[in-house]
Amino acid sequence: MSEITEYQEKSKKNGLYLLIIIALLLLSGFLGWKLSSKNKTINELTFQNKELSSERDEMSELLYDQGLAAGEDLKENLQNMLADYETMEALNTNLNDSILREKDKIVNLLGELEKEKGNKKYYARKVFKLEKETETLRSIMKDYVRTIDSLNTENLTLRTDLTNTRNDLTTVIQDRDDLQSKAETLSRQVSEGAKLSALSIVSEGIRERNTGSYKETDRASRATHIRSCFTIAANKISEAGNKTVYMRVLDQNGNVLYSSNGNSFATEGGKSMVYSDKKTINYQKEVIDVCIFYKLTSEIEKGNYTAELWCEGAKIGKNSFTLK
Repeated sequence: MSEITEYQEKSKKNGLYLLIIIALLLLSGFLGWKLSSKNKTINELTFQNKELSSERDEMSELLYDQGLAAGEDLKENLQNMLADYETMEALNTNLNDSILREKDKIVNLLGELEKEKGNKKYYARKVFKLEKETETLRSIMKDYVRTIDSLNTENLTLRTDLTNTRNDLTTVIQDRDDLQSKAETLSRQVSEGAKLSALSIVSEGIRERNTGSYKETDRASRATHIRSCFTIAANKISEAGNKTVYMRVLDQNGNVLYSSNGNSFATEGGKSMVYSDKKTINYQKEVIDVCIFYKLTSEIEKGNYTAELWCEGAKIGKNSFTLK
């Protein structure tokens, strides 16, 4: 009996060991499956992380490229604004100190823009910030334009004096020569003062969408139009009424873009000049914003272009732009 009991106990132990071994094998298989599942998840997450990193890098490059394009436009606008201030400085010595301060601000903004150009991470943000500051400078410049308008009002007195002087010439024989000389001088001043002036000129390529709307583009291959927008300053001396403003778009070789040989006008000296497009405005001696569109007849080449603005036979402004 003892041998049977011993055999039974031994069998029980062997069965228990077998169950433990089976349990361990099952547990090992389960743990192996879980480990394999975890490794698979880790691999998937690692792959997704690489894709996200790649997309992030591509987005950074895209933002930087867009920032470069916007930065070039901003640089051109600042340079044009600087040229406008230089024009005002030459014509209005009373405002020279104030104008010099604004010019220094523009030069500093141009320096900041150039300094941050190589910073791919923050350049687009810097351009956006400087664009806001540029709008402030543009607003200040419009205040100066209004101040200049007040100064031009004083020239209106010169015109009145000219009329009175000419009337007195018929009765004042003795002083005729002196008065005639004075009248001619005043006439020249009035004639020069009556000319219009275009400020804040922005010329650029435009792409017309299928919806009929327009979007700015700096790509020559995508441009369907050339647009020039500007502000004509108030001038109390100039005659009010309908005036035609002509836009001449010149390529880097000096050739004018035009759609018809009949597109021509005469300058003050009687010279006939070809224009790209024109617009008639109702000028009432006050500040007026104008945009002129020239529809391209064919694809144009990459390069630097110049937009000239003419009115009543005189050039009233110009600026340059680049199409890539």
